[in-house]
Amino acid sequence: MKRLIPALALLTLCTAVWFPPSSASAVPKMDVKVAVGVGSTTLVPRVPSIDLYSTGPLGPGDNPVYEGTVGGRTRGTFTNWGMQLAARVTAGKIFGEMAIGFSRFYFTVGEELELIAELEGNPLPIEIRGQQARMNQLEIPLTAGYVPYKNPYFKIFLYGGWVSTFNLRGFVDYNGNRKALKFKPKDIPGYPLAIYLAGLRLGTQFDLGPLNFDFNYTIGMNSLTKTDFRTNTHVFKFFLGWLF
Repeated sequence: MKRLIPALALLTLCTAVWFPPSSASAVPKMDVKVAVGVGSTTLVPRVPSIDLYSTGPLGPGDNPVYEGTVGGRTRGTFTNWGMQLAARVTAGKIFGEMAIGFSRFYFTVGEELELIAELEGNPLPIEIRGQQARMNQLEIPLTAGYVPYKNPYFKIFLYGGWVSTFNLRGFVDYNGNRKALKFKPKDIPGYPLAIYLAGLRLGTQFDLGPLNFDFNYTIGMNSLTKTDFRTNTHVFKFFLGWLF
């Protein structure tokens, strides 16, 4: 027994030397982040193509004259901006992040919306034609990913996840009044917006000391509009954040 105790002590000492101590990076670490950002929102309404022909009384033997085609996929890209509060938990090489934020995108009530409204049988009011409008949104991203490289001063994060976006309230600028007309998402004539939009997000982040740089892309999984046709969305955002 007296010989066994020194042997166990020697074995313990050798084991402690052989195996390195557990890294502090394996201990979960939480960062709170406040960020602001800008980007672009692209809307792609998939309106059915309709051939237009001349109208009015035609004489015997006259054939309608083809005037052109309307509808189809017409892209419109608009500016967006937002701010968010996030919590990120990192454990070793993996991390998860949850955020909540405010977002707004701008769009013009132009010819495309007028055409869609007419095709839907609900023409736009004259006072909002050609005016700038904006839609306020609530965003809740849930993401997770991998940390391919990090040192005490610089870290890289690759991630993906789900974004729940809720359209809240819209405003139309008219005669210098930025809130001349308030409307709910579903109240846009001929182009009612869905209240909830699900999105798949892919992105990358860089930490440089307390600064966080976040570049991401989100594709809408359901239609932005509650119409007979689908409206696809593509959203790019760049956030600059501060870590606490």
